[in-house]
Amino acid sequence: MLAAGFILLAGSGWAWAEAEGNGDRAPLPGSLAEDPDPGAFAEPGPLLWESDPGLPGFSVPAPRAGGREMEFSLGAAVGYLDARGSDRGTWLAGAQARLHFLKYFAAEGSITFHDNRYQNGDVHVTQYPVQVSGMVYPFPDGQFRPYALAGVGWYYTRITYTGALTGIGSQTDYTFGEHVGAGLEIRLGPSTSIDAGLRYIWLNPSSRVVNRNDFDYWQATAGINFFL
Repeated sequence: MLAAGFILLAGSGWAWAEAEGNGDRAPLPGSLAEDPDPGAFAEPGPLLWESDPGLPGFSVPAPRAGGREMEFSLGAAVGYLDARGSDRGTWLAGAQARLHFLKYFAAEGSITFHDNRYQNGDVHVTQYPVQVSGMVYPFPDGQFRPYALAGVGWYYTRITYTGALTGIGSQTDYTFGEHVGAGLEIRLGPSTSIDAGLRYIWLNPSSRVVNRNDFDYWQATAGINFFL
């Protein structure tokens, strides 16, 4: 029994020596014999949420109250109004600026121009309204943002009399008034929005011919805003 084991051990040693002499190697397991994938040991890249603020092109918007950045926009507006007692409605045009300083609130300043006729064209009223409004956005997130507004205005008004009223001298009036309204702002992208609104305006001019309440009017507007 011992002799048989010795013969088996000697035969195994002779086979190993013969393999060494011929340059052969015992085969390795497949997972070790294959060349490793060079990319398997590559260093992982930075995670998307671990961007370095120091890298070029990386910017963090300045936060505003409520966790949102402040937004300021400039834009143009056109519209139509129909003053009570006027001969017909008239078009208006102007500019508007808005500051969104809180998530639900914004402030707007606007200036427009329009021209009205009364008393069959004998009373010609040219007006430059300058309005300041507070705006409330009950649903400030998303593309469609309805709003309500209220404010005051200063109205430079030039009243000229012609025809049967030529004998009355022209008047320049500086009138204050109030307004309320509502509208919808639609965000088109990070830098542009459009809006449409309706407001009612109360005025008390000093004309001696036209009834004071005849200067009150509904005003519908549409505008485009560019965020800076």
